[in-house]
Amino acid sequence: MFFLLFFFLTFFQISLTESEDLNQDKSIIVLMYHRFNDERFPSTSISNKKFDEQMSYLKKENFTVLPISKLVSYFENKLELPDRSIFITIDDGYKSFYENGYPILKKNDFPFSIFLSSSFVSNGTNDFMSWEMLKELSLNKGDILNHTVSHPSLITLKNSEIKKEILDAEKVISLNMNGMNKIISYPYGDSNPIVEKIVQELGYKVAFAQHSGPVNIKDSKFKIPRFSINDQFGKINRFKQIVNSLPLNINNLKTIEKNLADGNLTISFDIDFNTKNLNCFINNSATLEKKNISFNNVKLKITNLKKNQRYRLNCTYFNESRKLFWNGKMILTTNDSLFF
Repeated sequence: MFFLLFFFLTFFQISLTESEDLNQDKSIIVLMYHRFNDERFPSTSISNKKFDEQMSYLKKENFTVLPISKLVSYFENKLELPDRSIFITIDDGYKSFYENGYPILKKNDFPFSIFLSSSFVSNGTNDFMSWEMLKELSLNKGDILNHTVSHPSLITLKNSEIKKEILDAEKVISLNMNGMNKIISYPYGDSNPIVEKIVQELGYKVAFAQHSGPVNIKDSKFKIPRFSINDQFGKINRFKQIVNSLPLNINNLKTIEKNLADGNLTISFDIDFNTKNLNCFINNSATLEKKNISFNNVKLKITNLKKNQRYRLNCTYFNESRKLFWNGKMILTTNDSLFF
């Protein structure tokens, strides 16, 4: 699995000079976990202590933890969600969730969703859950959903292979769980317009990626962001920033240059405040140059993009009340394509 760790919150400088209303006063956050209390995989695991601390914070501070069906209604029917709404998702189907994470969620009476790669299901003797375990979860506020059969990067497959991965998993999960909601998360967060179109044509209501950011009704419901939470960067202060963050609206997004051969991508966009107080970051040894064109227009030049890589571009802003606004994008490269 590939994940961007949210290390940059520790390092960047906070500018607190703006007072603009960013026209989005509700925080709607999707959290993503994988393994629980598994010290073998620190980049994808969260300790029991930290997970319990995080869930206790949500409970104590009266966050509203909702089933994923409410987020579907938010996009499809414009359902009004309360401020500080939280959705908890767990990818892959590791047994460590059943043993360690699930008891903590059950204690707090929180609903959750498991995105399951169907070929990973076992008899419970290896790292993955059994169908019996999954059935128990489904009877205790757990929603078992599609994460494909074998967890491939869907952008590397032919259209027929993409459909087979999705439909075969849907069939197996539906058979064993007596039905399945048409909700999917992309393995590794990888998608492009072709994948998203296929998912939509197959009748899926929403799809989840792995770039960071609060949910924004203006964004595509077939590329919903999620914050990846792990042990290495799961301290409670960072968690508090994430679950209280608000969406940063980006307007008039334009691609000025896109050249995979040279490893370059240049974009511009408008924001609702002074661009000098916008902080943008990219991972994986790519470099980023930010140029403020006008008061609310900015240009980002990204260089040193390599083939067959995943990059997360994140832009953040703190207002004078110390509220964090966040917009994340995924940049994917293959041997011959760059998707943004």
